[in-house]
Amino acid sequence: MGLETLDIVFGLIAGHLLGDFLLQPDLMAQNKRDAGVLVIHASIVTAVSYLVCGAWLSWQIVAGVFVTHMVIDGLKAASGIDGPKVFLADQGMHIAALTALGVYWIPVDVVPYWQTIFPFFTKAMLLLSGGILCIRVGGFWIGKTVAPFQEAIGNASASLPNAGRLIGQLERALIYLLVLAGEPQGVGFLVAAKSILRFGEVKEPEQRKEAEYIIIGTLMSFGWALLMAFSTKTLLALL
Repeated sequence: MGLETLDIVFGLIAGHLLGDFLLQPDLMAQNKRDAGVLVIHASIVTAVSYLVCGAWLSWQIVAGVFVTHMVIDGLKAASGIDGPKVFLADQGMHIAALTALGVYWIPVDVVPYWQTIFPFFTKAMLLLSGGILCIRVGGFWIGKTVAPFQEAIGNASASLPNAGRLIGQLERALIYLLVLAGEPQGVGFLVAAKSILRFGEVKEPEQRKEAEYIIIGTLMSFGWALLMAFSTKTLLALL
């Protein structure tokens, strides 16, 4: 696999993640059984991928991204099944399809326009993709995984709207930056600080369920962030 192929592959993956996790409102994500909504979403992802790659004459990008996104999202929507495993399988299929598209279908002589201007284009796309996977994708996966636990504890304690989601995103972003900066030991201080801040909320015996819920969510968040951060750092070292 040549560097030119990696340019396209990482561009396609970055475009997909931008379209799926930063430019897709919740209302659209919840209504993909509607063919019109699905077409609009796939068109947005296709347009973003086309712009990110900057291969203006490559019709394969437009056709490949649109068709694969329609098929994968359409099958998931038609199944009506959701959950953490389905979510990971869905994103895995998207990334596998885009990788195959970039390696086997798009001509090897196709060079992203942005690569001719910014020599660090491939690394930038890898960093962007890793960041979205770490911060946003991880949040959705964790949310789907702990949803049953959240139902079990109910709304016993008051909380600011979306505060937990924002805290999770911030902690994963910090872990991502610390690992890439070569300071992974800083994660230990982050764990200690969060433990101290959370202790006062769960010190009563009747709050055991809430304590377990917080511990599960925190460990999943930290584990996911470390996995994505070290994976990104490893790939960066190979470029």
